[in-house]
Amino acid sequence: MEHETSILLDVTVALGVAFAGGWLATRIGLPTIAGYILAGLVISPFTPGFAGDAEGLRVVADVGVVLLLFAIGVQLDLADMQRAGMRTVIAASLQTIVVVGGVAGAAMALGVARDPALYAGAAASISSSAVLVKLLDERGGIATGHGRIAVAWSVVQDLWAVVLIVVLGTLAEGGSSEAALRDVALAGLKAAAFVGAVIVIGLRVMPAVLARVAEERSRELFFLAIAALAMGTALASEQAGLSLALGAFLAGIVVSESDLSHRVLGELLPTRDVFAVVFFTSAGMLIDPTVLRDEWPAVLGLTAAITVGKTAITGLLIARAVAPIHTAVLASAALVGTGEFSFLLARQGLGDGTLSGAAFSVILAATVASILAAPAIMLLGERLLERSAEAVPMADAEDIDERKTAHAVVCGYDPAGELVARVLSARFDVLVVEPDVRRARTARDAGLRVLEGNPASPAVIEHMDLQHARVVIITLADPLTVRLLAERVRAINPRADVIGRAFARSEATKLAAAGARSVVDEEEAAYELARYGLRRFGVSAQESLAVVQRLRATRA
Repeated sequence: MEHETSILLDVTVALGVAFAGGWLATRIGLPTIAGYILAGLVISPFTPGFAGDAEGLRVVADVGVVLLLFAIGVQLDLADMQRAGMRTVIAASLQTIVVVGGVAGAAMALGVARDPALYAGAAASISSSAVLVKLLDERGGIATGHGRIAVAWSVVQDLWAVVLIVVLGTLAEGGSSEAALRDVALAGLKAAAFVGAVIVIGLRVMPAVLARVAEERSRELFFLAIAALAMGTALASEQAGLSLALGAFLAGIVVSESDLSHRVLGELLPTRDVFAVVFFTSAGMLIDPTVLRDEWPAVLGLTAAITVGKTAITGLLIARAVAPIHTAVLASAALVGTGEFSFLLARQGLGDGTLSGAAFSVILAATVASILAAPAIMLLGERLLERSAEAVPMADAEDIDERKTAHAVVCGYDPAGELVARVLSARFDVLVVEPDVRRARTARDAGLRVLEGNPASPAVIEHMDLQHARVVIITLADPLTVRLLAERVRAINPRADVIGRAFARSEATKLAAAGARSVVDEEEAAYELARYGLRRFGVSAQESLAVVQRLRATRA
């Protein structure tokens, strides 16, 4: 009874200090995960005051691991990866491999053993989905071009993280290099067989089972079915010689393909959050501050590898294979913070004896440092782009006729911009400004006048003939570029109507303050922008509405 009371006391205190740490982190603009980790440090055996039982909390933390990985699997949208394309998958995979190899190689050159070095590299290579989503959400960037790329990139990293957990867990069993390779290959075959069995059986059975349980209209039964599925698959994975994380993640992927995935998340998330908080807090309890004092060069080195090295590699790969440089800068800055998988990897290394307490503390300290630095690095990326916009030349300036007649400027040739340009060009003179070479080529093939380059750059603005523009319609997804462009258009031609779209309420306010006369929400943005453009050229309200309604009907 005394032991049970002790565990209850530890959980209660852990939740209390985690609440305080998370609240303080939120107040100063930091991700709550950082607050939970630092709260664990407060009640650790290494600091004065109350000392929680980290080993006793481990059972509760294991439940948190299972629910956390299950929820990540449920939220995994394989369609997002398809939309992102094979280039993104290959580039994100290459980034993970390069960072793991680079950090591990540097650590081994400094005298660190192979397996601990690999754990450090793996922890540094995986970005935190939780930190990423928080950063993007605060800046209205979830639906932007760089936001979509960052989210898809993070999905690929999540998949690699599960692979790394299995591979490193197998390497930790020891033996010669030849035996280790054989064990990894065997573990890979075992994992592939387990993955295949779970997916085949799960996709055939689980959707029907969950649908049948949902028909009972009992939240309790539905939640119990979810919990049994997550915990049961995780335990089956562990019994197969794999990891709890792999089983829970696979169970989530199976559920993600069900029509009930949103309901599953709705029922699961509150419980997951409570147990996940205990997991992050218990991880913080294992950090020894004296190790950080003695090993501060290692902490700084690993932090630099995450915040500088990984960010640079990510940005270069995105710019080379996926998107223009300004999008690459913002996407790589959003991906700087490590998090949940880094904690999982570090705790696995500590549990199997690969990592010493000192190495574990170094990895967790660097992870927390990257989370703390993430908002500042994201802001720095935005500021650098804002300043560099003054000096960015046109990528390929076409010879644009200096037409002294009223015309429309459409900045951005994404699907929304394409629709707006098509509607307006049927009646009026339209200039399309597009930074991406592939989209610019598509616009030219459609017979449109195209100016290729960064729309916010003064070198490009000079060729827009904004003095004679009646309307400037901005469909770009990058909120920073949209605001800069709106300000510069208003400075050149205050009479021009600047119309933009925003993906968040906070961004709509900033865009209006920048000079946009009309701000359109994402929903049906293309139709509203096209209708407004027609009205500015004198088309009657009835006729412009009829045009848009016909478009809706043809696309329904």
